Amino acid sequence: MSMQGQRPSVIKLSDYISLTRIHFCSGTTREEVIDELIKVSQNDRKVTGVKAFKEALLKREGIMSTGIGYGVAIPHVKLPQIEEFFVTVGIHKKGVDWDSLDAQPVHLLFLIAGPDHLQERYLRILARLISVIKDPIRRSKIVTFNTRFEVYELLREF
Repeated sequence: MSMQGQRPSVIKLSDYISLTRIHFCSGTTREEVIDELIKVSQNDRKVTGVKAFKEALLKREGIMSTGIGYGVAIPHVKLPQIEEFFVTVGIHKKGVDWDSLDAQPVHLLFLIAGPDHLQERYLRILARLISVIKDPIRRSKIVTFNTRFEVYELLREF
């Protein structure tokens, strides 16, 4: 059976998010929060070369902030040593300065990481995340949650 002419399967966030990679952040700077997200990313994925992982994230932030506005940041990195894509979710109830496009603090973080040779999959994951977080009621709801389970239950619907 030929795959030509068939659309790729729909990306489901539940394939990339896990309960163990949802974290309530407390860092007061962007770098501290990135450190927290890296640590949580190691819970059920092998992030080899933590130093290179962090350097790549900070380098990307140095090019242009991943704070897209509306209290959301989407730090991302693609590296050859990461075997498969994953998303780590951070919730920062107080908000953290992320040098966002709208100059507002960030409350929701979605760290996307994966292999450097799968650009199309990265873009499809990003598009799926954007479709979820573009709803202001949904964004507000996630920030009010107090448990990883609540966040996971909402996001796994997508």
